[in-house]
Amino acid sequence: MTLRFDDFELDTAHYELRRHGELRRVEPMVFDLIVHFAHHPDRVFSRDELIEAVWAGRIVSDATVASCIKQARRALDDSGDTQVYIRTVRGRGFRFTASVTETDDDASERVAKTASPSFGSDDPALLILPLRALADASELNRFADALTGELSSILTRIPLLRLSARGGQYLDRPVTPAARELHEALGVDYVLEGSVQAWPAEGAERMRVTVHLTDAKAGFRLWAETFTLVGPVGEALDIGVPMIIAKLEPQLHRAIYRKVSSLDGERSARQLYLEASGILALQGWHPESFSAAADLLRRSWRLEPGFALAAAYLSLVRGLGHRFDLMSDHEQAWAEALDAAECALQLDSMDSTVLGHAGCALADIGYPDRGVPMLRKALEINPANAQAWAALGSAYLAGNRPEEAVAHLRHGIRISPLDSRLSIWGSVLAIAYLLLGDRGAAREQAELACQRDDRCYMPRIVLAAIHRLDGRQELARQALEDAYRIKPDLTLKQIAALVGQKHGMRLVAL
Repeated sequence: MTLRFDDFELDTAHYELRRHGELRRVEPMVFDLIVHFAHHPDRVFSRDELIEAVWAGRIVSDATVASCIKQARRALDDSGDTQVYIRTVRGRGFRFTASVTETDDDASERVAKTASPSFGSDDPALLILPLRALADASELNRFADALTGELSSILTRIPLLRLSARGGQYLDRPVTPAARELHEALGVDYVLEGSVQAWPAEGAERMRVTVHLTDAKAGFRLWAETFTLVGPVGEALDIGVPMIIAKLEPQLHRAIYRKVSSLDGERSARQLYLEASGILALQGWHPESFSAAADLLRRSWRLEPGFALAAAYLSLVRGLGHRFDLMSDHEQAWAEALDAAECALQLDSMDSTVLGHAGCALADIGYPDRGVPMLRKALEINPANAQAWAALGSAYLAGNRPEEAVAHLRHGIRISPLDSRLSIWGSVLAIAYLLLGDRGAAREQAELACQRDDRCYMPRIVLAAIHRLDGRQELARQALEDAYRIKPDLTLKQIAALVGQKHGMRLVAL
């Protein structure tokens, strides 16, 4: 079925929103919300009624509903000020005001399209099956539904990852089809599934969540892990979601990277982007990985000049390379970061990832007054954007606002995947604590950042500076030697970029 209003089309069979025929990417829950509104124009729905209809009564907060309303308005070029389509009815709820027509598309055409999915798409697709409660208990079922929804929402932050909205159709089936069958029926590349069960414990509520990630085409299981969550349902959800995402997201990045990097022949712009993203996520932020990623992103952008993500990511790589002196062409890096950021923003100034990358780049090359508002806007669009949280914290640190830097960096690290970026962000967090005079916390974060990536010299420089301030000259010398082990050509300029010129010169004197 296709729902039409003004210039928009909602294809409910293929879960697509288009304006003037151009596809717009929206989260599954946001799409469902718009469809629900379009099915009931001019009717006022309270928040509770929306939760019951769109979230099937799952446990969701008012903030989640408000965020989905905001994203739905944004997808329709609407806003809380103009309220062209979704109007707030004070004290009652929300009303959809468009005139909607329904078209029942030709059934045979729909079957043919479903039976022959498009395997030529460059973007990887993930099907999230509803987590199954292993007991017929209402609270356990509500928790399983809520956890499925939260994981689906956060995974939308992975650029170019398509999340299939068809997982719900398997909820009531006693046996879920094999991953290979799901690949053939829906064209998905990966399947995420799992279960939830209550776990007996003395004096505390406890649940065990098991999650599996499968390569749908090959039928091989890529990753599986069991998580034990303690506490009431609400607390278990708050703890469990970032815990699972931290382990799951790197596995998805690894699987996508392996797929695109092993392709034969010429790669598309989007495949080049995915390969660059995988290099930085899996190999860490180093001069070699920065150089390789920048080359891939340039190729991606040349192939598709309108590809905002490629331009934004290139600006980030070159901006960070300029700030931390990770590239030999220092001045060229500054100029390219600025040009790529400006172009990315002209192409798409409403995408959270584009704003997060471009805003970070601008702050890193000396334009914090432009970068900081962009990073705030990125978080307004998608509060799960961990990179934007960390980048905003780093910008606050550069602006001598260490307390705000600590708050933003800590949150960004908490909701981020467990990959090499945490080593960089942990280094910056340690410096923020150092500026606050809390050397104990600074040392703890620097040591943790060293553990997170054995190939990154940055946290070792910061740890050396902390040890020197504490009067532990031998430990400072050891940390510095470790940094030189990783980067034998380490320069004073690169050291000073992290801890300042004064501390840098004193470290080199060791």
